[in-house]
Amino acid sequence: MDEQRFVNSLLEKVNRGQLSRRGFILATGGLVGLTGAYSLLGNAGLIRPTATAEAATVSEAGKVRPEEWERMLFFDCTPFKKDPPWKLANLSQGPTNSWALMLDGHSEYAFKEKYRGLFSDKYLYADGQLNAAVQVAAVETLLAQKPDVMISTPLGAALKGPLERVWDAGIPVIQMQMPYLTDKFLCYVNADNALHGRVTAEWVAKKLNGKGKIVMASGAAGVDTAEVRLEAARAVFAKYPGIEILAHGYHNWSISQGKKGFEAWLAAHPRIDGIWSDSAFQSWPAVEAFVEAGRDIPPMPTEPLNGFLKLAKKYNLEFVSVGYPNATGLIMVDVAVNAMLGEVVPRYVYVDQLVFEEDELDTYLRPDMSDDLWVDYRYPKHWAMKQFPKKG
Repeated sequence: MDEQRFVNSLLEKVNRGQLSRRGFILATGGLVGLTGAYSLLGNAGLIRPTATAEAATVSEAGKVRPEEWERMLFFDCTPFKKDPPWKLANLSQGPTNSWALMLDGHSEYAFKEKYRGLFSDKYLYADGQLNAAVQVAAVETLLAQKPDVMISTPLGAALKGPLERVWDAGIPVIQMQMPYLTDKFLCYVNADNALHGRVTAEWVAKKLNGKGKIVMASGAAGVDTAEVRLEAARAVFAKYPGIEILAHGYHNWSISQGKKGFEAWLAAHPRIDGIWSDSAFQSWPAVEAFVEAGRDIPPMPTEPLNGFLKLAKKYNLEFVSVGYPNATGLIMVDVAVNAMLGEVVPRYVYVDQLVFEEDELDTYLRPDMSDDLWVDYRYPKHWAMKQFPKKG
């Protein structure tokens, strides 16, 4: 069976309910790439909002992660319909690094510019300080201000009860993390972290021909993004008995913490053949630590952070970049607007991820822009320049 017939046969299975959407991605991603597989998938397997769909919402949502739903679920937002201006609340993870700053920036762009006039002048913003306990207290503060709709980035399972109370109060909740299972949310908006972890780990394993010594660097312990990627990556490496994991650490998506972590690993391990990193905030300091130690820089995954791309150009690095779009902040507001208009919205929105290797570096590198810029941004360029006005 040729490639096209194989892909078409899988699409038919998705439409018949014999294969999940994630199953299709796993089966075809190696042939056409992650982004290509999602593009081919399109609307296959989606069901419209009927009585059957409503039943599916009750029986399936909250039992498995949205990425693993066999069929897409929808929600009729007629009960939320309201004339503007609307009061928008944002339970943010907080601008603790450049990625998170751009996540907030995309939401702010939507609030101030894209949907100017539709929201009330008061933007109910809560800085979560990358701390679930801070967010728990912030939910109650936001709820007391009676928002019409809430976007959120819950950092841990402790947010389950507080955000469920927001939903029970009749306020639609749109969220970009799912660190717990619940059916009390309107829409989950995110890239696929499990696929991120799997794709990057497979790339490392293939670069090493299935054998070698590696270190693994994660973001913040307990946060959905880090834990889901890590679990998926470990499952891949478990299939390669020739790969030895020397060490794993959490570096809180901090370049300074990442640098200290890699310096310690370099001192402890005379041989490191490869790096698995869940973020550019780990791969960037990895490069610096290896250079300063006078060691050869091994292949590693990363994300489309301009500062890393500049280092990749300078040192001719082998890498794969898998994006995690901070444009999710904008898309969550898109969903919030549709909810307030009383439209039918999907309960899961996949945010497509930019994937490229070193042979496409010059296409995405922005040598005249800030190191802190994530080059897969989706708001207007003047917003990027506003947030990062200087080079370097």
